[in-house]
Amino acid sequence: MEENCIFCSIVSDQTHAWKVFETDTTLAFLDAHPIGLYHTLIIPKAHYSDIFTVPSAVLADTIETVRQVSLLYKDKLGLENLHIFNNSGRFAGQSVFHLHFHIVPRYPNDGKEFPRHSHPEITDRYEEMLKALK
Repeated sequence: MEENCIFCSIVSDQTHAWKVFETDTTLAFLDAHPIGLYHTLIIPKAHYSDIFTVPSAVLADTIETVRQVSLLYKDKLGLENLHIFNNSGRFAGQSVFHLHFHIVPRYPNDGKEFPRHSHPEITDRYEEMLKALK
């Protein structure tokens, strides 16, 4: 655990998160600043600042969780179009320095451009959205 890391605080249950999926080594939760419905973050539970510091076994577990969440979204929600990405480093847009991957589902007619603006109103629907995954 890293002091002052919001994601470590989520892992330790000191900060609330809308959890989607969890393993012994990873956690997936809905982004607090979503750019679209079901915008999800996947993190290793152990603190690694970025892609350059994470051990390969932890990275493999994290990517497998990305796959599992993607399959969950396909099975439960019918989603078959996703952006999956990681920002490593300040100049690459990383704002929380705990390794994380984003899953951003794409929907018919949501535009061709990559979504760039946060939609905080989506968080009001998170409890309902999580129920759809059961």
